[in-house]
Amino acid sequence: MTAKPIDLSSLVKALAQLQEALRFWHELPQGAALKPHLRSAVIQSFEFTYELSVRMLRRVLIERSEAADLVIDLSFNDLLRKAADAGLLADPGLWRQWREMRNATSHTYDEAKAAEVAAGVDRFAEGAVALLAELEKSLGR
Repeated sequence: MTAKPIDLSSLVKALAQLQEALRFWHELPQGAALKPHLRSAVIQSFEFTYELSVRMLRRVLIERSEAADLVIDLSFNDLLRKAADAGLLADPGLWRQWREMRNATSHTYDEAKAAEVAAGVDRFAEGAVALLAELEKSLGR
């Protein structure tokens, strides 16, 4: 029995939605009534895309591994190291920072934290695009 192919379409869609939210948010002038609402959309899109990125990264590493059970149980930091060793991540340190951003948004929501997280989402989007390209290449697409 062969494994079901990994479908990256959900990550492609999530990333497109994140990029669209970022574009709308950046295009609005400061002080516009919708600006804080779009920032919230950016943060929510970031959270979802981040989680999906990490899940897809783990799935691809599991598929490529001869010992899948070892990859399933890897800690987050070990997962990042393995992904970097496999050429899927250029800078695991950035993914640690984005995890901290993600954790911050899930535990507390205040104006300063929201502004800080939103300011880092553009760079995350670039990293997620790079990860998607590497995942696609790794899967032969």
